[in-house]
Amino acid sequence: MNWLYRISFYRRIQTALLLFLIFPLLLISGFTFMANKQANEENIRTSMEGIIGILANDLSKTANDVTYTVNQFSLPQTNGVFNSLRNLKYLQSFNNFNEYRDYANLNENATLLIGKLSLVHVSVFFVNKEYYPIVGSIKSEDVAELRRDKRFEHMRGSEAASGIVEWFRVEKSGGYEGVFGEDYYYFIKKSVYDPIRHEVLGTLFIGIPESYFRKLLLNSSGGVISLYEKDGELIAGTKGSMDHLSAKPLSGWMREQVDVPGTSWQLTYDIEKKSVAGNLVQRYSYMLIAMVIVLFIFLFMSIVIARGLNQPIGKLMRIVKQYGEGNTLIRYNLKGQDEISVLGNTINHMMDNINTLISKVEAEQEEKRIIELYALFSQIQPHFLFNTLNSIKCNLALEGNQTQSEAIDSLMSLLRAHLRAGEPHQLAEEYRLLTQYVSIMRMRNRLDIEFSVELPEQFRSFSVPRMLLQPLVENSIVHGMTRHVMNPSICVRVEEVDEGVEIQIEDNGKGIDEAQAKVLNERLLKGAEQQGERGVGLYNVLRRLKLTYGDKASLTIRSGIPAGCVCILFIPITEEGQRGDVT
Repeated sequence: MNWLYRISFYRRIQTALLLFLIFPLLLISGFTFMANKQANEENIRTSMEGIIGILANDLSKTANDVTYTVNQFSLPQTNGVFNSLRNLKYLQSFNNFNEYRDYANLNENATLLIGKLSLVHVSVFFVNKEYYPIVGSIKSEDVAELRRDKRFEHMRGSEAASGIVEWFRVEKSGGYEGVFGEDYYYFIKKSVYDPIRHEVLGTLFIGIPESYFRKLLLNSSGGVISLYEKDGELIAGTKGSMDHLSAKPLSGWMREQVDVPGTSWQLTYDIEKKSVAGNLVQRYSYMLIAMVIVLFIFLFMSIVIARGLNQPIGKLMRIVKQYGEGNTLIRYNLKGQDEISVLGNTINHMMDNINTLISKVEAEQEEKRIIELYALFSQIQPHFLFNTLNSIKCNLALEGNQTQSEAIDSLMSLLRAHLRAGEPHQLAEEYRLLTQYVSIMRMRNRLDIEFSVELPEQFRSFSVPRMLLQPLVENSIVHGMTRHVMNPSICVRVEEVDEGVEIQIEDNGKGIDEAQAKVLNERLLKGAEQQGERGVGLYNVLRRLKLTYGDKASLTIRSGIPAGCVCILFIPITEEGQRGDVT
């Protein structure tokens, strides 16, 4: 195979492409299979349309016959049938011969009307106004059991007068084992209405049994045939029918759907696509086996050729990988004049340029580090400030100026907190810092501000970002407290609410009105940083809340009652929120 390495890389690719002629054969075979499969599916679909059309016509005939029978029976006429219905509307037992004669006459006429439905083996019964069975073999106790279902009640007078009929399905398993012999019936119901006396004389029920649907639908060959009402509820179906009609067939299935003429029913025929392929898959499987054998031969030949292509590329990849791992002295050993050799030579030059650039960057970084080190040394060290303030505090204490000494002590605590603002601490510590801050502000503004904290014991160790509440208290003092505010006060309280903790900072200063509060809340909700007045620092507080506890955390501003301003922070209590990084 030495000849392979003497030709160019381009020629090697051409040699490999010659072997890929096998793939067009596979593609052609695949397209042929798909075309035949599609043609087979079209034939099956045509057959499905014929079958479902015949079934729809048969169902339409049955439904029309049942509807015609019901309408004929309930049609107001000046004949013996209607008079018998009037005479028997209150019947509960036979008290005289005339009642029995009307009963016999009614059953004889009903038998003639229902005779054409004998092939369907329907279940027919008529109950009078008092729910006593007049027609059919049903018993009074069976009627009482059926009446647990409101669908077996008489129609309202307005419905009966309009002549409408109602269809519904009844399951034997629904508590009617002693009444029905079939698994289910699909009933048509119509109440007989006396237009002269304006009353319901009774209701006729005709039930199409499950055996009729089973015999009709199972005559089809394969697939799942289902009959649905207009609202998608199942009327009848073969094994696998869904209880409710779906908009599309299941994945991998075909569907044909028609409306049953003269009814609101829909008949669907679903068949699995893999069963449509039939012997077509088996025939093509043999062809596929032959192609697989040819493919193995191709793979063997391609491996031999690919080895000649891959060896120099693999070597070049290993050199690049080692260079990336820190071996900056490694280089590609040039052999020949093919494309790989040219590429290797280019990579060698690139690695030389990278080494030069790295040396330059390292020199620049070292120079930058020295400059930054000098800058750090030139800064005033924080411990020098603290030592100086501590000396001043001690001198003031020794001179008896305890007030100024405590103010400097509070200032030192606040400075330490600012230096560690990126670290969390407990609410108890946060309120200690707030107390010291308010003490300093009393001295600066010469205001006798009353500061109170309502912190339940269970929240003293609750973790919050350091100096989170200080900007809000500062807003209350700077923008709310003036010389005209009588008895200025600030109250901070913590309460447990649904799914979190609520912290309220309330003052009795000059406050803000509802319109101003609404504008502030809208800007905070949109994430816009407010400048000036009470918006100073609010955006930063909200930003730290969301970075620490997530998007559920919130800051809301509202006007106080009767005056002042209230800032409400909501912190969700979650494991993630308690562990959140303070920003």
